Amino acid sequence: MAKNRKFYFDEDGVPCARGPHTEKLLMSFLETDVQGDDSICHDLMEDIRAIESDAAQEREFIGNAHSVTITKDSAHIVCHAIEDSSEERMDDNSAAGEVSFTTTLRHFREVVEDWEAFILDEAEI
Repeated sequence: MAKNRKFYFDEDGVPCARGPHTEKLLMSFLETDVQGDDSICHDLMEDIRAIESDAAQEREFIGNAHSVTITKDSAHIVCHAIEDSSEERMDDNSAAGEVSFTTTLRHFREVVEDWEAFILDEAEI
């Protein structure tokens, strides 16, 4: 796991993700849409592998608060749960009521792998 990310369970047993401020939306995606569900991690990894092997050109994941579009070059996350007046908005990446974050496919894969390992490690305890 990268040193600048921290995954942990809060006092209620809810998985939490913290990372660099620039990755706040990515961490929110893990917490709210992937949560502690290893089957969602598995599905995301299958989508990533399909893109990497050229079996698909694009895959999309639609969760409770976010949608993710995965392509050969990137993973683009859009949050649909933030109001227009929210301080969470990122001016240069947002459209009416939406906040977005884009990262490389490689980085997205690494974060999902780390989250999946964290969830599976905790499930074994």
